[in-house]
Amino acid sequence: MRIERVESGMRADAGATDAVEMHPRHRVGILAALIALGLSAAFAVTAQHYAVSASERYLQALAGQAVPIKWESLTLQRAAYATGTTLPIYGSSELYCCGVPALPSQLFGAAPTGFRTFPVGRAGTGDLFFMQTFAALGGDLRGKKLVISDSPGWFFGPQGIGDAAYAGNFSPEIAEAFAFDAPISMDLKEAGARLMIAHPATLSDQPLLRLALDGLARPTALHFARYYALYPAGRLLSWVHQMQDAADTLSYIREHPALRADASNGPSRIDWRTTLAAMTSLSRQRVTTNPFGFPDATYKRLAKTVRPALARFCAGTDDHNGTRMAYPSAWARSMSSSAEWTDLELELRVLHELGARPLVYSLPMPGTYDDFTQLSYPARRAYYDKYASVATAAGVPWLDFEEHDGDRYMLTDTGAHFSPRGWVLAGRALDLFWQGASISQIRSSLADLTREVPTPAAPPRARYCAGPKR
Repeated sequence: MRIERVESGMRADAGATDAVEMHPRHRVGILAALIALGLSAAFAVTAQHYAVSASERYLQALAGQAVPIKWESLTLQRAAYATGTTLPIYGSSELYCCGVPALPSQLFGAAPTGFRTFPVGRAGTGDLFFMQTFAALGGDLRGKKLVISDSPGWFFGPQGIGDAAYAGNFSPEIAEAFAFDAPISMDLKEAGARLMIAHPATLSDQPLLRLALDGLARPTALHFARYYALYPAGRLLSWVHQMQDAADTLSYIREHPALRADASNGPSRIDWRTTLAAMTSLSRQRVTTNPFGFPDATYKRLAKTVRPALARFCAGTDDHNGTRMAYPSAWARSMSSSAEWTDLELELRVLHELGARPLVYSLPMPGTYDDFTQLSYPARRAYYDKYASVATAAGVPWLDFEEHDGDRYMLTDTGAHFSPRGWVLAGRALDLFWQGASISQIRSSLADLTREVPTPAAPPRARYCAGPKR
């Protein structure tokens, strides 16, 4: 009886095995599908590497152009890091603005000191967008130098750059890479996701991304489960979009044959003192109609805005020390609590985790104009102190150009746009950073250069003011 039961069990087991055994044709089909998938992935990765390699030849031709493909996708940025001789600069409209002949893309166009620059960004970009970009670039940043150019105005509002500006630069591809591909710690992803979902309009037509970010932003067991359930589809979607980015980059290059021309339009060497003297003279020549150092065309455009300041200038009632007008308490509260500081802190944490080597700087405020507004120097100094505190806490080298707050020919307007003189000084900092100078050496060298070529003296008051001083 025992033998019969054993034999019966063996027959039952054999029948069960036969029932689940896969038909040979099915096994071959699945194997073929896996092979096809593997070959497709290998082809796509090879194609992406080819796109990065091919793009390297066109970086300088694109360096001075404000074209979205530079900041909305990643191929050109990866190409810049891959060269080993390119310094990416992440900033805003100052990177291309105002007809300045000493922009980094021009100053370093022929690699006079061994490197070129690759500006990334446009008006409205900010630290939250760049945080996502750096996380998406991931391992491409390890050991690589880069520069972040912050504009003071980003930090003046409670929301930072605001919803409209953020939405205008939002990139689904970069956001997906942040959510699904970025090789950063989970706590950084969670913190980033919380900041990103605070701009819901950018996610309204991105359901998978929105659900994934929501899962990261609220790290409960249920939300984590939802995120990880979406993760495979998200990785696939991100991968597809990055492959499309590579293809689009190559298509853009093919469709713009002029990019093939040699775009090395910078000097073959840089005599910094001579260059600064020439650009300072040019900056001064561009200003004949106002005492604030703004080029004539810019001043004409801003005439209504700056009229009260001009009236105070003509009356001799500057408020540099903050003793004539009330301290701008509302502005100071908004500035000190701006969401942009959190964005900057998170951005620098991401760069630290990825092993990047950043230099961060803030453009100065236009002190020669602000002295005739409520933004007296004590108020402006609060901004500089805050910037220094955040950057120091992150352990990164930083500049705030506070010593040029009152340099009449450093900026071109009330916003954050360097003049020709300003860009030469900033360019000297970039050059020293690339060459491996410490931040104290950079500051010392800039101070020496400024002493050698000081800003021109203020013109007489009567030149801009009708009638006698009141």
